[in-house]
Amino acid sequence: MVHRSADARLLSNLVSHEKDYSKQLQALLTASQSSLGSLTAYAAASPPATSRTILNVAAILAAADSAHQRYASAVEEWRDMLRGLHALEEEVANVIRDREILVTRLIKASKSSTKSAASSSSTSHLRSPSGSSLNLNAIPGTSTKLAAAQSELQACETHLAAKERELDVRRVQVIRDGLILRGRALSDAGWTWSQLGREAINAVENELGSPERTAAASAATTPAPTTIRRPQIPGNFNFDTRFVKLSWWLSEYVK
Repeated sequence: MVHRSADARLLSNLVSHEKDYSKQLQALLTASQSSLGSLTAYAAASPPATSRTILNVAAILAAADSAHQRYASAVEEWRDMLRGLHALEEEVANVIRDREILVTRLIKASKSSTKSAASSSSTSHLRSPSGSSLNLNAIPGTSTKLAAAQSELQACETHLAAKERELDVRRVQVIRDGLILRGRALSDAGWTWSQLGREAINAVENELGSPERTAAASAATTPAPTTIRRPQIPGNFNFDTRFVKLSWWLSEYVK
C-alpha cells in the first residue's frame, strides 16, 4: 500500500478553513441576537398594532436563529471528525519517518555484515596447529545487529500497513458521516427557515395588512379623472363670416 504523504497537508488546510467558517457562523449568531434585542426594544416605543407585529416577528426570527445554531453545531461536529482524521494522518506520517530510520539502520548493518563476511572469507584457508579449521562465526555482534535491524523493520512495516488500513477506513467514515450530517442539518435549516418565513409574512399581514391589498384598496377609493369634451366644429364652418353677420343682425334688431 502506497501512502500519499501530501494528504496530511491538504487535510490540515481543510481543518484550518473549516475553523474559520465555524467562527464566522458563531459570530453571525452573536450579531443576530444583538439585532433581535434592538428590534424588541424598538417595539416598546411603537403603536400597539406595530408593537405586536414586531414582537411576533422577533420571536419567529429567534426560532430561525435556533435552526442556524443547529447547522453551526453540525459544522463544528464535522470539524471534530476532521481533527481526529488529521491526528491519524500525523500518526501514520510518524510511522513512515520511523520506517525510513530503520531502513537506513538496516543498510548500515548490512554493509558491516558484508565487510565482516569478506574478511572471514580471506582467512578461511588458515588452520590451527592441530589441523582443525578456525571458527568463522566468532565475529562478535555483526550478525546480531543485522538480525535485529531486519526484525525491527519487519515489525514497523506490519505496524505501518495496519495503520494505513485504519486510515483508509477512517477517511471514508469521516467523509461519509460528516457530509451527511451537514447535509441533513442544512436541509433542516432550510425547511425551517421557509416555514418561519411564511409565518413572519402572515404575522405582519394579519396586523398591518399586505402591500398588495393596500394598493388595491387605494386604487378603488380614488375617483376617476373627468375629461372635458370640447365642442366639435364642422370643418366647412366659416366662423369669421357668420360671426360678423350675426353681430350686424343683432345690432339692427336692437335699433
